[in-house]
Amino acid sequence: MPNTLITVSFNYQNTPLDLRDRVALSDEEALQLIEAAMIPSSGIKELAVVSTCNRTEIYGLLIEPGHFYNWVMQQFLELKQIDLKKESADPTILYNNEAVEHLFGVAGGLKSMMLGENQILSQVKSSYQLILSCPYSFPVLNHLFQDAIRVGKSIRTHTALCRGAVSVSLATAALAKKIYANFSNVKVLLVGAGETAELTLVHFKEIGVVDFIIANRGQQRRQALAKIHNAEAIPLEELDTALTKANIVVTATKSPDYLITLDKLKQALKSRKHRSLLIIDISTPRNVDPRISELPEVFLYNINDLDKVVAENLARRKKEIAAAEVILQNIMTEFNDWFKTLAVVPTISKLNSYFEHIRRQELKKFVHRTSEENYHLMDDLSKSIIRKLLHYPIVELRQQNHKGNLTASKIDTIWDLYRLRNFEEDSD
Repeated sequence: MPNTLITVSFNYQNTPLDLRDRVALSDEEALQLIEAAMIPSSGIKELAVVSTCNRTEIYGLLIEPGHFYNWVMQQFLELKQIDLKKESADPTILYNNEAVEHLFGVAGGLKSMMLGENQILSQVKSSYQLILSCPYSFPVLNHLFQDAIRVGKSIRTHTALCRGAVSVSLATAALAKKIYANFSNVKVLLVGAGETAELTLVHFKEIGVVDFIIANRGQQRRQALAKIHNAEAIPLEELDTALTKANIVVTATKSPDYLITLDKLKQALKSRKHRSLLIIDISTPRNVDPRISELPEVFLYNINDLDKVVAENLARRKKEIAAAEVILQNIMTEFNDWFKTLAVVPTISKLNSYFEHIRRQELKKFVHRTSEENYHLMDDLSKSIIRKLLHYPIVELRQQNHKGNLTASKIDTIWDLYRLRNFEEDSD
């Protein structure tokens, strides 16, 4: 019997941020979900989970697809105490080719909120490692995720879809990387502790920065962020002192006033013995007095400078979509050709077993009614008849499969005609 591939996707396009946060699944929760799926009555043969900050997606290989979403809703109710009916959740549900294309697009960065996002590929790899760690065999999803990772790698190797910073926080780190060759002794002062500041910190860590100071008005937020990232936390009142220590300063607050004024920085430069300082102001409105750019020791960039870089990079990425789609479609064709054989091979095998069973049953009737020599002749003759009876049906099945015309309904008809569902191969 052919099985159905399905994905239920809660993502940034169909699910509000608050609900996305709540349906996100840890590795432990994902494993619990997989364990629940392996109960025979679920109708699920294989299960995998992709969960990131912008999406939670459940991929399944099903015997009967009709009740899968209800099963998913029940699992979230039991596992996370979330009633998706009351939440009016409206996830995207995709089947077979569309489910395959979706996962390949996710791995390739084509489905990300930020086109060409690089982190998503490592998250897909983590999902694949999770199913490998299960005590179950998932051959179809194993193959699917391997090919999805291949799509992601190939797009990143052969196109520029994932090159160039397309977020202000990433552009900030990219700018610093152009100025500093090595970050092992670089201290970064982050003014602000909101989402943008944290993303910037993460991107700086990715390029090798290990030494951070977080200056923020709110004590709870700055200390929480500092604890997560092993950074020093200070109140804004100590900003003057921090300016004397840092190599790079990034401001990312919503303050309506300049937090770094010309006079304040002049004083800091004296204490620094006029060592150069990179300041990147990604706040709106600006937190750094623009007159500071006139100081010879300071390299000052603001959000307008970075927005221009981001816009140019995004435009270049969009031009790469067509090339990325070609890679995706080529690998998708390979996967679909392989997946379709899973439907036809068991059917051919079952037909052969069914006809062989009938042949043996009929032949048994003559085992004591004829000579041994005649019995062997009848055995050979019956085998020849069966081969000829099945030759054209099997050839046609394979040709229909190769042409892409072998639908699930056609396979079902064959199984119904010969009652193959009820046939046990060892019944004789």
